[in-house]
This record gives sequence, C-alpha cells and structure tokens, in this order.
Amino acid sequence: MPMERHRYPKDWKQIAAQVKEEAGWKCEECGKQCRRPGEPLDTHRRTLTVHHIDHTPENCERSNLVALCAPCHLRADKEHHAQTRKRRREEYRRHMAEHANAADRAS
Repeated sequence: MPMERHRYPKDWKQIAAQVKEEAGWKCEECGKQCRRPGEPLDTHRRTLTVHHIDHTPENCERSNLVALCAPCHLRADKEHHAQTRKRRREEYRRHMAEHANAADRAS
C-alpha cells in the first residue's frame, strides 16, 4: 500500500529516525542489521522502516512504533493490506453499481 503522507505528522522523518536510532539500526523482529543513513544501497531487504503496530499513522506514541526491516514490515502488514484491498474493492463495486443505476434512471 502506498504511504498516505497526509496522515503522518510533519516531523515523521525525525520520529522515525529516533525509533531506528533507539533500535541500533537493527530490525526489532528478526535482529537483522540494517543500513544506516549514507551507507550504500545493496538490497532493500536491509532497509529499516518504522511500523505502526495499530496501523494508524496518526498514532505516533513510542509504544505504537517498532523498527522493522522491509521483509518483516511486509509480513506485519500482510493481513491489514489484505483487508484494505478487500474494502477498497467492495467500495469500487458499490461505486460502479451506483453509477450504473444512475445511468439506467437517466435513460
């Protein structure tokens, strides 16, 4: 899922950097050492990210944030992303049905 930047606080980069620093630039799930700023990109698997445990970007309480490598972050979000895709698919179908009904009424 793309990051909905408007849902994050203006100082998100600083918050995320602090979480990563506190984790020693290691994944808090698998323990993998990740790249620090300025280190060359060798693989995205060593990119450290910050995960919102409750999947709510507005909730930046430290207890809701965990530093995860990219593969662990994807696993942590797997079910949430599936639910979001299902909800969006249902919304799209409803939207298309409403338009089809409106077109039928207009003709």
